[in-house]
Amino acid sequence: MKRALFSSLVAVGLVGCGDDGKQVDTTGSSNTMTGILTLPGTSTEPTSTSSATEPSTTETVPTGTQGQTTDSATASTTFDPNDCGEAVIDIPIVTPNVMLVLDKSGSMVTPDKGYWDHDGDDANNDMIKDDDPNMMEPATPRITRWKSLYSVVDFITTTFENSMNLGAVLFPSKMAASAYNATACPVNMTPEVEIAPMNGQAILNAIPGADETDMTIKGGTPATKGVKAALGELGTIQDGQPQFIILVTDGAANCAEDAANNAELFEQYDDNLAAVVGDAFTNLNIPTYVVGIAIKDETSAMTNDGNPDNTNTFQKLNELADTGGRPRAGDTKFYDTQNQVELQMALEEISMQILSCTISLDPVPKYPDYVEVSVNGMAYGNTQVANCDGSEDGWMFTSPDMNEIILCGKACADFQMSGVLDAQYRCPNSG
Repeated sequence: MKRALFSSLVAVGLVGCGDDGKQVDTTGSSNTMTGILTLPGTSTEPTSTSSATEPSTTETVPTGTQGQTTDSATASTTFDPNDCGEAVIDIPIVTPNVMLVLDKSGSMVTPDKGYWDHDGDDANNDMIKDDDPNMMEPATPRITRWKSLYSVVDFITTTFENSMNLGAVLFPSKMAASAYNATACPVNMTPEVEIAPMNGQAILNAIPGADETDMTIKGGTPATKGVKAALGELGTIQDGQPQFIILVTDGAANCAEDAANNAELFEQYDDNLAAVVGDAFTNLNIPTYVVGIAIKDETSAMTNDGNPDNTNTFQKLNELADTGGRPRAGDTKFYDTQNQVELQMALEEISMQILSCTISLDPVPKYPDYVEVSVNGMAYGNTQVANCDGSEDGWMFTSPDMNEIILCGKACADFQMSGVLDAQYRCPNSG
């Protein structure tokens, strides 16, 4: 049975005051509003934040509360914005389902190709730091691409697992052999890690360790099978949350399922990859972000070397990024990374694109000038920023309808990492 997936909730407090804007005394008068409507899974505090698990079936509806109706059959609550009563409203926060499809081919660790200038301090590979005018300080030793990828996966899962449901697929699987036949191309039909909340450590435990070598990191580049496995997992999830694939690779796709022989298996590019990625975006609304590791803009030679012949991997990934529906702006459409610093920046940029900072407000506040927002404990009050171009931290309404806000700068980044936001509806003169 498929497990229940995590969905964050934000509690919005509607602070008590009369319809004339004056604060209501709830301490003793028999004709004033009393109490707070408590919904399943929420706190009785108006500004509390709940995230979580299975909702409680307990519901308390106080007497004398105006402007609120409760449907006991569905445990949903509406609030009449023409009144300024007090209630706690749940706003569901988008929690995307994201599958990491990770290249575990032999080229990630081989001595001739698998090591790179991970910190970008030795572009000419002379073992001297590029910025040393005296040409004396040694550059940082190169490390394997796999070690960099492991480190970046560690960073991304640790940073964003509060806000995304994550899973992982390896291509090829750990069962792959270093051979010129189909044993180099297996991919598990089910992912190494199924999508679930708080899944960072599970992913790190399931993939090869940072210091693994060609004893473990080996095989071809069956990217199409990897994407298919990811789509199979995403297809089992029916929670209505947006779904994404992040494909990370250091080479041209081969190991085509319809290859007639070993030469076709390794020496021909697998054009099925674009078809699968395109179909996922067009028909399933599942976009694919494409990340390249140390990709060169050059055409491969016609040699019997286990890599697709006469293929420009740079161009193939550019086309794939367009097909996947999430191309970058400019001439280079995929995330072209030439060291670990760029790889981490790419995965972080993708994660922040996936995690929306736009929040719908329902009900629409009657007094929008008195809405107050805080993110993960940081209060931004009721003052909106002038724009959301990254120069200011805070929030603003996105339209004259005042039914949606967007978080900006640090407020957005903190929300993306924590998934915690408090919005409080206040009234004029409410203090």
